[in-house]
Amino acid sequence: MNMTAAADPALSLEFRRIQAISSRGNQRIRVTPAGEVFAYLEQRDCPRGEDWSAPWPDEPLRWLSPAEQRELARIVVASAFLDLPRQIVAAGRDGFRDEIDAALGSRRHSVTIERAPAPVAFVHLRDALLAIAGPPFSA
Repeated sequence: MNMTAAADPALSLEFRRIQAISSRGNQRIRVTPAGEVFAYLEQRDCPRGEDWSAPWPDEPLRWLSPAEQRELARIVVASAFLDLPRQIVAAGRDGFRDEIDAALGSRRHSVTIERAPAPVAFVHLRDALLAIAGPPFSA
């Protein structure tokens, strides 16, 4: 895929990991079309039915370079994330739910994985977002 800076479609991504039992440890990462990276790790237990105790941070954690944005867009396309089913759910009560919302130009797709093994396309994009957010999101 040969993309030039002027022709790069706008990319936005949001990843959420929501635990079934407690909101403590929930994670969310957002990449805006401008390359801003926001990340939030829930540090406390929220009231039942609430996943977050605070809104997104006011300031980005960091800014992605155009090359980093192109690499994320390449992962979205090359991994076939946009072709994954919208939901992959296994029965049960415990565990967690991973969600990724992606928009690349006019294409939009959301995928939810709950208590089930994630397809490789989902894993590649999730791992890239965790690495971009850095510790404590990535090891």
